Amino acid sequence: MQNLQGVDFFQLNHAFWIAERKVNVPLYDFQFSPLFHITRPRTDTLKAIIARLGAIDLYDQVYEDLKAIGFRLINSPQEHDLASELAHWYPQIQAFTPRSMIFEQVPTADQILEHFELPVFIKGNRQTAKHNPRLAIATNRAELEFILKSYQQNTILHWQKLVCREFIPLQKLDYQTQNTVPVSFEFRTFWWRETLVGAGPYWSHLVDYNWTSAQQREALQIASQAAQRLKIPFLVIDVALTAQGKWIIIECNDGQESGYAGIDAAKLWRNILTIEKQQTT
Repeated sequence: MQNLQGVDFFQLNHAFWIAERKVNVPLYDFQFSPLFHITRPRTDTLKAIIARLGAIDLYDQVYEDLKAIGFRLINSPQEHDLASELAHWYPQIQAFTPRSMIFEQVPTADQILEHFELPVFIKGNRQTAKHNPRLAIATNRAELEFILKSYQQNTILHWQKLVCREFIPLQKLDYQTQNTVPVSFEFRTFWWRETLVGAGPYWSHLVDYNWTSAQQREALQIASQAAQRLKIPFLVIDVALTAQGKWIIIECNDGQESGYAGIDAAKLWRNILTIEKQQTT
């Protein structure tokens, strides 16, 4: 049970349970009280629970630990992997996202260039190295070889399968920084049982921007199709507008591990509560 040390368990508006541990990241943490009614009743039945614990390294173990004390995580281990690992979600929605190839071992530059033209985008099966552009975007062979060498030494990347993706230029925002990949017209969307419960600008902590009603409809149409294909109870889908004006999916993730970005967290949880109330009446 070491994975659950310091975790607070509470029921939200008598609907479902949350296992929460603050991670001191403003884009992730949320103060549920006093905006919501919080209780901690005793029950003998297996209770559905949402984890807000930050990134969960040993999801299978946490799932079993919670089950042993009467809770069932909203996403099963299989659903968690489908949401958070490109190797799992890419085959389901590859029509909506850049062409990608997963390598079990770190490949050579020649092996990558057999399948892709430069520039390319390199990431881990689960995540990038904190959006570090020097470890993600290769515009020439020297940069590619640097990334491949650094990949094996990076604490975030080395344990993940390497993913090479077709580099598709995105519509850039006015604000740019050398410390991250290009800041683009990108949005985060949260889906609860295949229903949209929140959407907002991904880079809201850096710059103010928003989409038009028409852009929102186009982007959410693609994200909705992906959510329906993946069928994950609590899912995040990030979408972005390409330089040519086409919406694509950038990333998927488990909603439990994802930050709110520019989304109103209180509204998101109210939307989830509304859906749950409708299903129980």
